Amino acid sequence: MKTKPLPYLCGGIFLVLLTEAKGKAASRRQLRSGKKDRVSNRNMLEALLQMVVPSFQQPLAGRTFEGDTSDYRACKVAYGENLPFDDDVEIQAFDKRVKTQYITVLKEMDEFVDSFLRTDSDERMKWLIQSLLILMEEDKLITPETPFFIASAPVLKSDLLALDHYCLSSLLLGIWHFIVMNRPDNETGRRTFEALHDRADEMHAKWVFKSSFGSSYPREFDFDLFGTTDAGGEAEECTEETKKAPADEAEAEVIDAEVVEDGSGQEQRKTEQTLNNNGRIYHQQAQTIYNIEHIDVFNG
Repeated sequence: MKTKPLPYLCGGIFLVLLTEAKGKAASRRQLRSGKKDRVSNRNMLEALLQMVVPSFQQPLAGRTFEGDTSDYRACKVAYGENLPFDDDVEIQAFDKRVKTQYITVLKEMDEFVDSFLRTDSDERMKWLIQSLLILMEEDKLITPETPFFIASAPVLKSDLLALDHYCLSSLLLGIWHFIVMNRPDNETGRRTFEALHDRADEMHAKWVFKSSFGSSYPREFDFDLFGTTDAGGEAEECTEETKKAPADEAEAEVIDAEVVEDGSGQEQRKTEQTLNNNGRIYHQQAQTIYNIEHIDVFNG
């Protein structure tokens, strides 16, 4: 049996991190008094699905959507009657919207952030960004040349990881689009799910997320929550800034260059650059800091 890659950034793992970073859920007392738990896991997955399939609604009968959400989050299933991730027509339409109507779709992700993730703690949002970047960097099946739509024009993984400023909603949209288009095999993430949690000792007991994951990150960065000006009444348009950071129009100053051998007898030039773009400095130097390939405990 082929060993599943570790880590593997799929929809279930994406949902794990989102639910760990989400706003505070309604208490049992509030629920009994009639308050709806708007930040429930199933509502978050429904909102993500609606970006792909705009007409999607949680089912009112049959197998509960809460159970489907739990199975998807735990990387036990990839699609199903209530999880239309195998609907090629809707998926291709989503891909087209992202590539031709980017700002419209970004506003939907802004609403998602505003509804489910915006809290009084910037540290939780910083942790979410760090955790996603760590997984992207360590997922070796995502090559440095893989494009992510964190702006209206795609940004390569290698350039994305080198940024020092992120828009949370733009990053989430870029990763969600990548997952929907390239990671239909959600069950492949099961090994990553188990590495991110302490095992349940008893049957039907909950898996406990390892709080140490994502707690440290080797590069400093700042961030905005929203990508468009009308989200939450306090957002900032940052997609153009993110898009231009790794682009040709940035002024590049070569700090240092050295010739290294790649092991095949060929010489390659390793270049470290500092890009000055509209007054914002981007220090570009790819680094691989976390190595979890051969350990059982996935610690960030």
